[in-house]
Amino acid sequence: MLAVTLLMPLGAGAQDVTAPELKAAFIYNFVKFTEWPVVPPVPEPFVLCVVRDAAVGHALERVVRGREFLGRRIAVLSMVARTTEPCRVLYVSGATIDDAARAIAGLQDTPILTISDVAGFTNAGGIVQLFFERGQLRFTIKVDAVKRSGLRMSATLLALGQR
Repeated sequence: MLAVTLLMPLGAGAQDVTAPELKAAFIYNFVKFTEWPVVPPVPEPFVLCVVRDAAVGHALERVVRGREFLGRRIAVLSMVARTTEPCRVLYVSGATIDDAARAIAGLQDTPILTISDVAGFTNAGGIVQLFFERGQLRFTIKVDAVKRSGLRMSATLLALGQR
């Protein structure tokens, strides 16, 4: 069921979905199938941060509009540079591998889900790397990075993300 959810997000046919919409749907599904360490309830939103990709940021805003996660409203924060203060998810795009590595520097042992479409992202310490293969969006998950972060991802998601 998870594979179908990731491959056909938002109930649309593949030909109807743009790359930013597809990436946004994947990011949202990563959130749904990840467990964060228990934190005391606070009134602030569950923040998804998007760095350097306005199209994915806008698509993600549409995907999460009116939704909640862990009893909190989901908010999307688009940024030019990284600030991890409010972020629970950090998506980095439109960067070199060096820029992406700097964006996630120091986050490896924190419960922030780091995602990027930059080649080599998981080798640089990121958790999830998105990429297109034969016209389909795919992903890899660095299991060691997940463990270091204190996050727990569903076994099915981990299996789908292994290469």
